[in-house]
Formats: sequence, structure tokens, C-alpha cells
Amino acid sequence: MKKKKWLIVTNKWTYLWLLSIPVGTIKMIFDYQATMMIKNPNLVQFLYDSIISLFIIIIGIIIFIKMNTYSHWMNPNHPKS
Repeated sequence: MKKKKWLIVTNKWTYLWLLSIPVGTIKMIFDYQATMMIKNPNLVQFLYDSIISLFIIIIGIIIFIKMNTYSHWMNPNHPKS
């Protein structure tokens, strides 16, 4: 029995939303370097910046999934209706 795919990419431009993963990771690396490479590192500031980076990653993934699954609101022309 063949498994049904719940994620069908109809528009290849939606893959650009997955660019939020490397962008958020690179932002987290730069925030770490900026925060921890000084004489008195501020761990709380790094945690705040990391939360923002995680939100960027999560929002990009959620929008990618929403645009490629069937929904009357987000994607009514999806092939699996």
C-alpha cells in the first residue's frame, strides 16, 4: 500500500521559505560571537537573540508547510483537495 503524501510542492518558489533555517542559524552564530567574545559576556542577551533566531526559523517552516498543504484559506488550488 502506497503512503499518501500530505505535503505536495506545487510552487517551487515556496522553497525560499526554507531559507529561514540557514539565515536563523547564521544569525545565531553571529549573535554568539558578538555576545561571548567580549570581556564580560552577557548570557541573557544571547538568550534573547537566540529566541528571535528560533522564531525566524519556526515561522519560515510553518509558512512553507502551510503553503504546500491543502487548505481552503491558504492554498485552495492544491492538487489534493
